[in-house]
Amino acid sequence: MKLLPAILAAFIATTTVDAGSSDVQVIAATGTDTTEDSTAILRPASVPVVSSITSFSTTPKMRFYIGGDSYQVQTAGKSYSLTNPDPQTLRFEVRPGDKAWYDAGSVDRAEIENDARIPVGTLINISYDFMVEPNGANGSFTNTASSYFILGQLHNDDAVGGVPTSPPFYVNLVGDHLQVNALYCPTGLNPSNAAGNLTHLTLWTDPNPIRVGQYNETKISANISNDSSGYLGVWVNGTQVVNYQGPLGFGDPTYWEYGLYRSPAPETVAAKFRNMTITTVAGPPGATSLRR
Repeated sequence: MKLLPAILAAFIATTTVDAGSSDVQVIAATGTDTTEDSTAILRPASVPVVSSITSFSTTPKMRFYIGGDSYQVQTAGKSYSLTNPDPQTLRFEVRPGDKAWYDAGSVDRAEIENDARIPVGTLINISYDFMVEPNGANGSFTNTASSYFILGQLHNDDAVGGVPTSPPFYVNLVGDHLQVNALYCPTGLNPSNAAGNLTHLTLWTDPNPIRVGQYNETKISANISNDSSGYLGVWVNGTQVVNYQGPLGFGDPTYWEYGLYRSPAPETVAAKFRNMTITTVAGPPGATSLRR
């Protein structure tokens, strides 16, 4: 899929949807239980997209809303795991041994999961700011997770694929450096890690340490399709760091999940996310215009 400059320029310039455009859509979930085969639907954007958090809950398995989108709480349920400092901001914190109810292995997790399932071939735009809090000496940031520390991910809908998978796209922390990773697997092959059919892509590693105690503006534009129409663009603090065209994902729907998810580590880590918005372009796979 070739993206016209107008799409990307409009996305980078603003994340407020033009209420007068019928081509811009907002994702909404058809179900409220992620165990169902819930599919994202496209509904006309009659009002500007806002990121206000409503019906907030800290209870694992419960749901609340960000800009009208339903999210499920997936944390250890501690008092510090998930908090809501203001109507646009969420704070996540993980300590050693913090797991969601479904975690069987050695992981630490404090995340929320969007209920909407994004159909293959949908151009999805995600925008947010995030900040890691200092946890080391003299206001520094320490991360010793040895395998992964995921801040945001488009995860495969494994209920459709039938096997557990790693996310086709994720924003990772390697030490104190941001990294963007992607995976793909041809349709018809087993996409589980053990099957050996995955192609792993490290698309960007920030040469500079992450800014600590400051918000980092992040914008993502993606078409998760495991063929030549796949696309991923990522911007951090106004600079495009990824511009990838090629296969992404496993041929199944995906969903957005974010927060803190890491391999075991001894240090406490906390981060704030604010102004989360998700929009998508209407039309069939390969849609290339966003009229404003």
